[in-house]
Order: sequence, then structure tokens, then C-alpha cells
Amino acid sequence: MTALVLRLPDIHKRWPFPIVYSRWEDTVSPETLAWLESLSILSAAHLRKYHEPVNFCHLTSMAYAHFADREQFRVACDMLNILFVVDDITDNMSAAEVRQMSVISLEGLRDWETPRPSMEHPVGELHRSFSERFRGVASSYLVDRFITNYELHLKAVVDEADERDRNVAQYQCASTYFLYRTKSRRVFLNDARVVRVERLGNDLLQSAITNVDSQDIVSFNVEQARNAPHNAVIVVMHEWGLSAQDALDFVGRWYCEAAEEFLEAMQDLPPCSVTIRTRVKAYFHAIGTWVTSNYEWGLRTRRYFPADHKPLENGWVVPLLEVDGETQT
Repeated sequence: MTALVLRLPDIHKRWPFPIVYSRWEDTVSPETLAWLESLSILSAAHLRKYHEPVNFCHLTSMAYAHFADREQFRVACDMLNILFVVDDITDNMSAAEVRQMSVISLEGLRDWETPRPSMEHPVGELHRSFSERFRGVASSYLVDRFITNYELHLKAVVDEADERDRNVAQYQCASTYFLYRTKSRRVFLNDARVVRVERLGNDLLQSAITNVDSQDIVSFNVEQARNAPHNAVIVVMHEWGLSAQDALDFVGRWYCEAAEEFLEAMQDLPPCSVTIRTRVKAYFHAIGTWVTSNYEWGLRTRRYFPADHKPLENGWVVPLLEVDGETQT
């Protein structure tokens, strides 16, 4: 029998933001990984995956290459690793357990000066120690903004666990799925230039906001294999009755249209002062760099593609993974 395959759409053919790497990656990454190891929050086997096969520090290096300050980059590296640690440790938890994890995490972020209880889950110390380091490089405004968005993110993680408990998929139409995604992916760190731009008001940037994410495309194969509902390609498959390839192609075109709108918005700023225009352009560039890193890391990580299924080396073609031992049709 011929194995079924997927052809990934090349969605960045016209994307103008190149890959750039931080000069701090080689020195800071071992520090972040040693910090995670010291907390014993993951098994040794699981933590090894955070090195070369997955390497979230490498994602940080691309996403925050513009951070000239070493300590700022360390905070960004810690933050991205925290997001994936929380995702990994809550994957098999009940909603009640995830809700308790969220409470502990937020307490650690807010009350960074108080030691966490010795018998508490290490997620509390994970967030407390991160908060202590974060406050050393960020303004109170940025800290408050981060915590507000992170609380929304944790709420979405709890909702997903509740869905698992009840064995239901709540986000089966595109509009409700993207509402979920907006809440679950709002965590974002940047430097003072971006913070100042956000204070100027959302009206300048409204046309550039999009919910289409390249991660939906690069993670689709592994997520459909485990029947995960939170993926735009899977949502489109179920809502419109498309095949896996047709849904992948549809979301790829959707993504490219959103990317074109973003690039047009960059060139079509309303009248404003030179200072504001400079800050808004810096904001656009930060978003563009994040989009590049998110996609390029996703194409290369073992989190989504086994060593022998690398799309960049196989003409964008990868085997369609099986679901529950049965080949997809």
C-alpha cells in the first residue's frame, strides 16, 4: 500500500524578514536549561528533549535577536521555555489540577519576594524565580502587562483541560477557535520601543492584527495524529468537510493573504509624527521577526517533524502520520 503524504505549502516565499540569531544564544541557553534542571520540574528524559531535538532557546535566539542586553535575552529565553514547560506538564492533568497549577503560577509571578512552600509543585518556584529575574530588566508597566496576558493564557490552558475531561472539542468552527487562540497566545515580551508603541493606541495597528499562525500548518501532522482539536487546519477540515491536504492548502492560502495584509499595513501608516512612525515601524519589525522565527523553528524542530521527515530536505513532502494506529484516508 502506498503511504499517504502531505505537501506543506511554502507560505514564506514573499516574506521579507530574514532569519537572524542572537549573539547570546550559546552562552545563555545553557543557563536557562540548568535553571530548569535545578527545579526538577521535568524528568531527565523529558528535559533532554529541550536541548537539540526541540531547543526552545534556539527559537528565542531567532525571535529576540534584537535584544542587545544579555539579561533581557535571558528573560526572554526563560519565558519561552516556561510556556512550553507548562504546556507539557499540564497535557495529562485534569482541569482541577491545571486550575491549581494556574493559581500557584500566578502567585509566584505576583509575589516574587516570598519563598514558595517546600512541598509545593515546582511550578510555583519556576514562576517566582522567573518573576524575580524579569523585574530586574523590565518596567512595572511591562511586568503588569505580561501578567495580565499570562493569566488569560493560563485560563485557556484550563479550558483545554476541561475539554479533555469532558471529552469534547469546543472549538469546532473557525470563529470560536480563533477566539480561543487569541486568549491562549497573547504572551509576548519585547523591549521599551514596543511598549511605547502599544501605549499609542491600537488604531494604528488594527489592520495588521491576524489570528492565522504558521504553527497551525507545521504542527498539523502531529496534532491530527493525536486527535488534538486546537489547530486551524483541523478546524477547517471538520467545519467544511475538507481532506487533510485541501484543508492544509486552504489555511496556507489564508495565511499568505493575512501576510500580504500585514505587509501592506506596514506601508500604509496614517499621518503621524516622525517619532511615532519610527516606533510603529519598530513594532512591525518585531512582529515580522517573531513570525519568521516561529515558522522557521517549527519547520526544523523535532517537536513536529522526526529526523527523517524534515520538510526542507524532502521537497516539502512528509508522510501523513497515523491516527490511533489507523492510516488516514
